[in-house]
Amino acid sequence: MKIKSFVFMALMIVLSLKPAIGESVDPFADLDGLVASATLNLGSGQKAGGSSFFKNEIMTQFSFSSGDNGADEVYHRHSYGFEFLKKFANEVSTTSSFNLQARLVFRRQFVPLVSDMEGEERPELFFEYHNLYFDFYNALDSWLAPEARARNLGRFNFRLGRFYLPFGLNLQTDTHGTILQLTNDRNFGFERDWYAGFWGALDKNLNYDLYYMLGSGYEIAARGQSGLIGARVSLSNRFLYDQGLEAGLAIITGERLSKHALMRSRSVMANAGSRQIVDTMRVGLDGRYGQAVKGGKMTLTTEVSTGKDETDDVFTQLYQLDFLRRDRKFGWATQYRRFWQEITHNETDASLIGELTWYFNNDVGNTNLEWIKLNIEKKLAAQNGNEETITSLQYYRYW
Repeated sequence: MKIKSFVFMALMIVLSLKPAIGESVDPFADLDGLVASATLNLGSGQKAGGSSFFKNEIMTQFSFSSGDNGADEVYHRHSYGFEFLKKFANEVSTTSSFNLQARLVFRRQFVPLVSDMEGEERPELFFEYHNLYFDFYNALDSWLAPEARARNLGRFNFRLGRFYLPFGLNLQTDTHGTILQLTNDRNFGFERDWYAGFWGALDKNLNYDLYYMLGSGYEIAARGQSGLIGARVSLSNRFLYDQGLEAGLAIITGERLSKHALMRSRSVMANAGSRQIVDTMRVGLDGRYGQAVKGGKMTLTTEVSTGKDETDDVFTQLYQLDFLRRDRKFGWATQYRRFWQEITHNETDASLIGELTWYFNNDVGNTNLEWIKLNIEKKLAAQNGNEETITSLQYYRYW
């Protein structure tokens, strides 16, 4: 409306000017220039240079583990973290962005929680980085003709850095602060990796992700592994907005490092030897469906994958049901997860988990979060360790 008002005022000024005798003046001659100038100035004021935000995060968590031997252990983890996002823009569009998410963690008396599986080998005080990546939007525009740029808008975005694996629902789900997790950490030994590749829209119905990954997980390490190739095709956001549906089909293949004893069967360790390299292949199907119900919203989530680690067949399952009350102040969830690996004995890790959450802040955009969670995990089967029950209490705030 401001642009139209400005153009209208400019037109009135032009029409009010009296031409000199004998001269012919076109009152619309400069109209296109006025509109272009006004639009350019407005765009420059709003977009040039981009935008940024800085968010804080605090978390404290206590977990009580009761094993078959009757011994009780108390795990506690406390952290301060932050997230920094910077977007870079010119006069007409956002060209790139940078994201950094990290936290300083103090932990003691480690127990094998699904939310802290990498904590097994870390010291009590440790600075963790999680997201660390650049996105370059429409990265091929410099090599495309103007017509091709218009046709391929949003199709060839380039990502470089550390982020969630292109497998399952983690690309659409930030599990950084939650106790309940998805399957990648147990399935691969890490949920994030260092990678480079493209993501974007195939068409109005489908999105894609295609990356080469280092296969080292937390560290930037090349120890003889060839790395991983990962690809995922997923439904576009219009299915989420119109029908509450998310789904994807993914494949990851290649070589990865596997250092953590919790993630490696005895046969895989024997085949990989001292190199800690695991020949890996996975194919996975994932989906999530949300539906409004009386008093709130129910969400059903599933991830299923199969493949191999070295010569061992692998099968992973996750089924989760969530409820969030209409006022977004209370929620509950239950999850069944199972990881099966073809070895000589103790082939399965399986857990049934229940969780209650009280929210103090829980905005729709997840930019201001504060909660207390009570989480109880009953291990139904364990490749390593006891079939124990772990009770966790967590306070988390992100603002």
